[in-house]
Amino acid sequence: MKVAIYCRVSTNEQDAKLQISECNKFAKNRGFEIYNTYVENLSGFKDIKRDKYTEVKNLARKGIIKGVIVWAIDRWVRNRNTLLEDITVLKSYDCKLYSVKEEYIDAINIDGAIGKTIKDFLIGLMGSLAEMESQRKSERIKLAVRKKEGDKTRSYKGKKWGRKSIPLQTQTKILQLYSEGISIRKIADQVKTYDKHGNAKNISKSVVHKTIQENNAKKLLISDSPQID
Repeated sequence: MKVAIYCRVSTNEQDAKLQISECNKFAKNRGFEIYNTYVENLSGFKDIKRDKYTEVKNLARKGIIKGVIVWAIDRWVRNRNTLLEDITVLKSYDCKLYSVKEEYIDAINIDGAIGKTIKDFLIGLMGSLAEMESQRKSERIKLAVRKKEGDKTRSYKGKKWGRKSIPLQTQTKILQLYSEGISIRKIADQVKTYDKHGNAKNISKSVVHKTIQENNAKKLLISDSPQID
């Protein structure tokens, strides 16, 4: 039986080697003939064109393949409604969906009324679990962030989030040039910062403007403070 292997990796993953390797082993153990392997690199499905995903379904529609192997269900789809729809469509083409990580999905390939009942139950269960896991990931990211009053937002490891503040000597240079009547644009062209590797880059006009604003605010605060004799 000819099958297509479909793999998906998110944009922050390096490659799909692990998925491909395990899908190949799965096909070999089942005695399947691999027609082709398709890999897509994308993080989310909303409003994203999935060319390889569509191509695999077209192969099934044309009768070229009789099976689709995925490493895990969430590599194929992420919600139960789409999963149910896809399995129904594939089945109408006499094509079956297989998952390396969820081998129990084979139960959806059982024919007859019992098979349909099992299929509907498992698809609902798997879709719900996938949605729950996606929500948990989002919640874990939010919970991993700590913020104290008057302090910068920090990760769970205590590292500060957001843009790093510019060095004091750079701030001093900006304020010196500004006091000499140099424009913000020209200050941005003249002042440079250096990364940890010693590479120089110009600061932005917004950084210059922010530095000047913060300095003015400090001056105002000092002038408004009560004087003690």
